[in-house]
Amino acid sequence: MLNKVHHRGLWTAEEDEMLRRLFRGGAYIHEVARELGRSQEAIRTRANILHVPVKSAPRNVLQTQRLSLRLG
Repeated sequence: MLNKVHHRGLWTAEEDEMLRRLFRGGAYIHEVARELGRSQEAIRTRANILHVPVKSAPRNVLQTQRLSLRLG
């Protein structure tokens, strides 16, 4: 069975500016995706279109976050 894919539609100028601002501020891609309510792939694709450098989180940061979520 295929999973449904939800599309948010076209990007707004406000979302583009927020994406730029978040990455300039040092946010990681998963944080930007969560803030904008879009997938990491959508964020990466849009950042590429806008020529915005993407910052991926190091593995140890992601592992720490997952562990803290599990432990509550």
